[in-house]
Amino acid sequence: MGSKRIAEKMCGRLPEPWRLKKSQIQSSKGDVLDSGMVVFFESPHSYTGEDVVEFHCHGNPVVINLIIEEAVSLGAVIAEPGEFTKTAFLNDKIDLAQAESVADLISAQSKSAVIAANSSLSGDFSKMINLLTDEIIKARVLVEASIDFPEDELDEGLLTEIKGHLQKQSDDVESILQNVKEGIRLRDGYSVAIVGPPNAGKSSLLNALAQDNVAITSKIPGTTRDLVKALVEVGGVLIEFVDTAGIRPDPENTIEEEGINRSREVISKSNLSLFVQDVTDQKDFDLGLGDYISVMNKSDLLAEPIQNKEDLFYLSCLTGQGVKELLGAVQLKLGIDEGGETAFLSRKRHEVCLRNSKTLIEDSIISLGEGGALELVAESLRSAHYALGEILRPMTADDLLGEIFSEFCIGK
Repeated sequence: MGSKRIAEKMCGRLPEPWRLKKSQIQSSKGDVLDSGMVVFFESPHSYTGEDVVEFHCHGNPVVINLIIEEAVSLGAVIAEPGEFTKTAFLNDKIDLAQAESVADLISAQSKSAVIAANSSLSGDFSKMINLLTDEIIKARVLVEASIDFPEDELDEGLLTEIKGHLQKQSDDVESILQNVKEGIRLRDGYSVAIVGPPNAGKSSLLNALAQDNVAITSKIPGTTRDLVKALVEVGGVLIEFVDTAGIRPDPENTIEEEGINRSREVISKSNLSLFVQDVTDQKDFDLGLGDYISVMNKSDLLAEPIQNKEDLFYLSCLTGQGVKELLGAVQLKLGIDEGGETAFLSRKRHEVCLRNSKTLIEDSIISLGEGGALELVAESLRSAHYALGEILRPMTADDLLGEIFSEFCIGK
């Protein structure tokens, strides 16, 4: 509020809305703080739905601070992180899923994540949820209309129609859930643990995958104590490779033992493990790895090359031979489709809301099939409707909004 008044005091008459105007930005004493451009976004057609004025000035931090200090002296208030987007949400310019996608776009670290975040911001995900909501409303109308006229026996054909309608909604929710799970993985990225006995070449493999010396390598066993990580873009998706401490049954000291404990924790949380062994000195390794690929390092020392098999790859971190093929295998193992299209980024809360809605819809179908009271069916559908509403515009959103918009940077 008051942005137009403050801006006119600093740079004179504003241009027509959405037009840039060259202007001298002045202090209240008449000192010229900068010569730049000003643009006025008039309510209700601005990003926030309120009057907004932007100064386009030089990037000198001193100049920027002087302009901000002058605006504050005239009554402006420094925005909190996410305040502009939060205001846009509260003024019905965007829904909550679109607001979340702004933060996702800012933090996106891969091409696929940027494209998917923009898709969410444009409303693609919201349209799908709104269509589902509309269909749930239709089912609620049919059921609640039948409750309003209890003297009329529920027509068998109408009952079959309602059940078929709800089954389709359950199937549609499941279809969206599959996309949501992919969207969550795309947003959060993947984690791959590099594990194995000491001195097998785990740190060398991390360096080869990252194409950088991110980890210290040494012939001395147990060099890696802390977790070393590197982000690598594979098929348009970020994968975090984690170099873990070498695991052996007889650690030499408490520091190495703590490193091994951390390795086990990383393995349990990773989407995939790369089990690295020295091809010339293979050791027994008893540890639950879950989904993994065996990597035989130092294959350049073999007299004759050995062909790769499924989930078994021979490579040389020294020469780089086989590293590219291993990345391809990791991509395939994680199900990353470089030519595929993920419609939107998603969050865990979206998945929870959709799963709750699906369960409630299926409860309604079961209740109808068993001849249950229509009041119970109506209540389940009302709750399913509410669960979907939580995705785009929660009815009690204060705590949720605080959590979501705290992720934003100042200026958004």
